[in-house]
Amino acid sequence: MKITTAATLVLAAFPACALAQIQGEISCDKGADISRVRALVSRTAEALKRDEPGVIKEINGGDKKWKDGNLYMVVFQGTKALAHGYMPNLAGQDFAGTTYQNTYPWIHSAARIALEKGQGCIEYRFHNPAKAGQVEDKVTYVLKVRGDIWAASGTYLVRD
Repeated sequence: MKITTAATLVLAAFPACALAQIQGEISCDKGADISRVRALVSRTAEALKRDEPGVIKEINGGDKKWKDGNLYMVVFQGTKALAHGYMPNLAGQDFAGTTYQNTYPWIHSAARIALEKGQGCIEYRFHNPAKAGQVEDKVTYVLKVRGDIWAASGTYLVRD
């Protein structure tokens, strides 16, 4: 009886949504160079905790310390881009209404993964700048920074 009660209390305290897979969520081992992506996002998230305005300004200004080869950083507040390392003109835009090349609103899924689970990966379709803008399946790693601020970077899907 005591074990059942304890198990029930643990399950009740752990939200069911934390267990549920979010639309577009994918294992983080599916992307090319995903270890580089995760390292860049983690390093950026730590820097954002120390100096959010400064890091955002540097990302939007094209500072190479927030890039790794073709990889670049994006910082969001909810679904609004605060910084975009590839297209800084997107900073300030709310992506909430877009599905862009996708059949589902990927930004909501990415935000949920970051903000509800703390970190994870999402798959969606996006233009690959390394291949003249060809649309491909992309894997993005997302990491919560604090509150509703999260950082992301992505790579393209490794096909078996």
